[in-house]
This record gives sequence, C-alpha cells and structure tokens, in this order.
Amino acid sequence: MYFSVIVPTYREREKLYSLLEALAEQSFNAYPWEVIIVNNDPESCLSISQNLFFPFKILNELQPGSYHARNKGIVAAKGEIIAFIDSDCAPDANWLSNAWKFFSKDFKKEIGILTGPVPLFFKDPKSLSDAEVYEKYTGFTTEAYAKEGHAITANWFSPASVIKEFGGFNGKLKSNGDSELSGRISKKYRIVYSPSLIVHHPARYLTEELVNKYKRLMGGTFARRFEGRNLAFLKYVLDFIFRRYRFFIKRLFTLPLKESMALWRVCNAINYGVMQEYFNLINGGETKR
Repeated sequence: MYFSVIVPTYREREKLYSLLEALAEQSFNAYPWEVIIVNNDPESCLSISQNLFFPFKILNELQPGSYHARNKGIVAAKGEIIAFIDSDCAPDANWLSNAWKFFSKDFKKEIGILTGPVPLFFKDPKSLSDAEVYEKYTGFTTEAYAKEGHAITANWFSPASVIKEFGGFNGKLKSNGDSELSGRISKKYRIVYSPSLIVHHPARYLTEELVNKYKRLMGGTFARRFEGRNLAFLKYVLDFIFRRYRFFIKRLFTLPLKESMALWRVCNAINYGVMQEYFNLINGGETKR
C-alpha cells in the first residue's frame, strides 16, 4: 500500500460522496492505495453505497474534534505515505500521481510534508454571498504558509514514519492542530510546496460558517498559547479585531460598493463572534467544534 488517504468527516455526507467521486478519478495506478474515512459524529452511522475501485474503510471516532479523527486514521493506515484531505474538498485528478513523483525521488528522506495550492470555488461565481466575497479576498495562502514551515490538512502528504515519529496531531485542539504539528515537523524535515498538487475547496457560503471558523481558530490559539493568560489573550483578540477592520478599510475604496458592504457586514459579524468566544474561553467554556 503506497498511499493512505485519511478523511475526517462530520455531518457532511453529500460532500463526502463528491470527494469519493473525485478520488475515483485519480490517475495514479502505479501502486495500491486506500482511503480511510473517519466518522466523527457519534449520533449517526455512516455507510457508503458507492462502487469504488479503491479499498476503503470507515472508522468511528467518538471523541469530538477532527484531529482525534485524523489520529484514529493514522493508527489504521497501511500506506507508506499518508495524505490528509477534508471531506468537502475536490482533488485534481493527478493529485496522487504528482505526490508520488516527489516522494519517489526523495532518496534522502528529507521531505516531512508535501503540500500545494487550495483554490476556492463558489456556488455561483456571478452572484457571491457576503461570506464568499470575504473568502474571495482572503482565501488560502498555502505557498506563503509553507515558506513559514506550515501546512493545512486540506492538502497534506507526509511519510507515515514522520507522522508517527511526531505522535500525530494534538487531539485537544479543535483548530490550529495542523499548524502545531507542521511547525514541529518543519524543524527537522523539509516542507515542500508544489503548484501541481491541487485541491479545490468550497468557499464558505454563510457568514455564520465564517464566524464559527474564527471562533474555532480563537479556541485553538487560546489552548496553544494563552490558557491562564487572560490579559495577553485579550490583547491578541483586540489586535485581531483591529486587523479585520484594517482589512476592510484597505479595500473600501478599491472595490465595488456591493462588495465593500459585504466585507463590512462579515467583518462586523466575525469580530462580534470573536469577542463572544473570548468571554466563553476565559470563563472555562469549551472551544468551538
């Protein structure tokens, strides 16, 4: 088994089916590969009725959090190379083939993580929602992220030996777990970015989805850096809020009025949600799933 593709999923059955269809179109056939789906929803049973040519298994992880789910997949993986992708994504048809080209030439075993671009796609490019407008101007900066020694789990390949050497993801984190693990790996191994390694990701359609995203990010940051340091965390949150409004002001006079107003509404919603999450976290509340 060469690749083990690990897919955590939480109440995204239709999106998961679309991902499996995209994986079925992969051009890679040099070696066997498998898909490991980890259902992170304790309230529902997941089954796959699609006819797929690649072997796959469905596991259940009752502990909430995508990093717990990924760790469950890592334990079960048989592949030499572990690939991580999100259940709402769509990989390019040559995703696995292009990854294989890099690892097959890595004779010195220097690559710790291989990653690539994650371009966004929209429900209707001619009529964007407020959230989609915001995502259009923020998106994923995976190339710059890789240069800083990090990767995101929407598009991540690593030798299984490297993942296991570092003990997998920190399951206590609801967010930022990919940043935390990739940061540790980059201190010993190379983080390689390839423009040909493409995974498409849907832009968030609802503003509520963006607010929840930033609440999760705040929770992950609090758990990693600020637990027990409420004043330092408040300074971080206020700086975050300031940067959201600075982001809006910089684009106010360069974008159409409709898009500017969309950014204003989304930035207000995000900042209000982040302040709510601040008080939730310092009062001992759970981080957002």
